[in-house]
Amino acid sequence: MANKVRIGIIGAGAVSDYHHVPGIRLDPRCELVAIADPNEALLQQRQKDWGPTRAYANYEDLARDPEVDAVIIATPNFTHLAQTLACLEGNKHVMCEKPLGLSFEESAQMFRAARDRGLRHMTAFTYRFAPSMRYVRHLVKSGALGTPRHFRSQRFLDWPETSWGWRQYKKLAGAGDLFDMTIHRIDFSQDLMGPIKSICGAVAQFAPRDKTVDGQPCAPSEVDDWSSLIGLFDNGATGVWEGSTLMKGHHNNGFGYEWAEVNGSEGSAAYQLTDPNNVILGKYGGTMEKVPVPKEFLVIPGSPRDPTQGVPSTVFRYDLVWEFVSAIVEGRDAVPGFDHGATAQAVADAVLESFEKRAWVEIQADLG
Repeated sequence: MANKVRIGIIGAGAVSDYHHVPGIRLDPRCELVAIADPNEALLQQRQKDWGPTRAYANYEDLARDPEVDAVIIATPNFTHLAQTLACLEGNKHVMCEKPLGLSFEESAQMFRAARDRGLRHMTAFTYRFAPSMRYVRHLVKSGALGTPRHFRSQRFLDWPETSWGWRQYKKLAGAGDLFDMTIHRIDFSQDLMGPIKSICGAVAQFAPRDKTVDGQPCAPSEVDDWSSLIGLFDNGATGVWEGSTLMKGHHNNGFGYEWAEVNGSEGSAAYQLTDPNNVILGKYGGTMEKVPVPKEFLVIPGSPRDPTQGVPSTVFRYDLVWEFVSAIVEGRDAVPGFDHGATAQAVADAVLESFEKRAWVEIQADLG
């Protein structure tokens, strides 16, 4: 490997522009050297936006590039498996957007392929890096809240009811809100509380999404725009999750509304996406109050990011790249890895199974 970790990006869209490229620019240990996207006009635009790099119309060419050490995959869900396997075959470390695949089986396959080759792997579960979520995790793991008893989360977005493009078709996306948004909350709940043992879930679709933004007809949506589940954790705690893209009035400059809370035997703590540098904290007999996140939790260890700069609900996302590169440089597992992505997807898959059967489902997440 060169003096710097040489990163390629597959998928030159908004997620890469919003999350990953700023993270690469902040990290002196890495550099962006190549991008791949089938949209030639977008590739040309990114050459201007991100600086000159090698540009490929086909991801296979980037996967074979010997001057790329690691790859970030930010493409539609149905492409993740093939692109990840190609990059691993090319001896590249991989960070992939969620959901890893269209099913637990695909995600587990990606995990095994990376593990068996000894390559670093990471799932881009952004919200684990929010300062408030990191501090809530500390409070839970340190015993400051006592024995964890309950977890709950709400993720509400006020999105247009026009077409989602590929995101609204099952063979391309797998599911809607469940795989796009609720899966994040499944992941960080398991990070806080441990594995989920069983769930009872439901999904619903309210918006037909049979017109494009400019009013042209299109094939209607096949996926959920609301999802919810009740779960039991291995440790005996309970959980409740709800997410929707149709919560009118919860736009909040694009950030929507998010509340995640843990209740323990001694106290409670809550995280809010719109205020990620503070937590809401309360102890027995008291009142939940806003408390600043301690300085040591505002960025992950070693990150050069200045937490006082930028929009708080945006800038913590840049720490994903720092963790990915740190794992490569230090020769350790990245957190969250493909194993975390796969186990979260096992729960999301079980939500669909539960709703179809109208029954509780035990989580099966053997990674092999």
